[in-house]
Amino acid sequence: MKKVFRSSEKNPWRVTRIERYQIIDELRNEYPVTIVCKTLDINYKSYNKWVNKEKPIINNYNSNIAQIISEEHIKTKEVYGVIRLKHHIKIEYDLNLNHKLIRRYKHALGLTTKARRKRPLFFREQRKRTYSNAVPNLLNNDFNASSKLEKLSTDVSYIKCTDGWLFLSVVKDLFNNEIIAHESSNRNNAKLIMNTFRNLENGNGIVHSDQGSVYLTEYYQNLIKNKGYKVSMSRRGACWENSPVENWFSQLKEEHLKNIGLKTKEESKIEIKKYIDWYNNQRIQKNLGYKPPVLYQ
Repeated sequence: MKKVFRSSEKNPWRVTRIERYQIIDELRNEYPVTIVCKTLDINYKSYNKWVNKEKPIINNYNSNIAQIISEEHIKTKEVYGVIRLKHHIKIEYDLNLNHKLIRRYKHALGLTTKARRKRPLFFREQRKRTYSNAVPNLLNNDFNASSKLEKLSTDVSYIKCTDGWLFLSVVKDLFNNEIIAHESSNRNNAKLIMNTFRNLENGNGIVHSDQGSVYLTEYYQNLIKNKGYKVSMSRRGACWENSPVENWFSQLKEEHLKNIGLKTKEESKIEIKKYIDWYNNQRIQKNLGYKPPVLYQ
């Protein structure tokens, strides 16, 4: 039997769908195709489609391009679609590949993109309701900024660990989506928030948060004002009014924490720092001209 092309180096013991197609193709002259398909749990029509459309790509594929696409797909945590992967490869290799070509290679290699789940309908319907606010919402859902430190978004999220819960507080600059401050703790209290903002650079912009109990304290609001910023808050229950940082937490969990499994609190702190470094310095974004946050001016 000919050597089967390995489409996944992450788990060499896992036989992928593409590899099963290749096995069927090698055995088709010795055994009935329908029986081999059934044995390998492959739909016969799917196999025929692969033979007619995808097999020619593998037979004639450029090994260098295939290797680049496969390696960069894994390096970017399998979260880039074909358009973003096209720009990433252009930056890394100065290689201009057509996004349709990348799509064909990804499909032939069995590479799939991990997509974040959409929020449920009931959450989107909540936007139509009326909510109260103790502090004015100065952003008013305008998340565009023309300079650094003009608009900052902050929040705390819960990270599940093997030895309990870890609380992560971050500050996101809406100019370039960079995480400019972060702190983690075993407790969600005032100390966590204060440590997050302790080393924040002084400015004259807006710091936006939800109406969490710590954010409503006079101590927190004085700290923000003493650094030159204005305090802004979402209406109670209207979490989409702080969606930039909410979305970032979702990215962290779906793109990284979900893939590595549960860790201890100390291990999770290390993984969070690794992700933030990758996000700020390497993860390209469409609305930043396919640049990572730190390179956007």
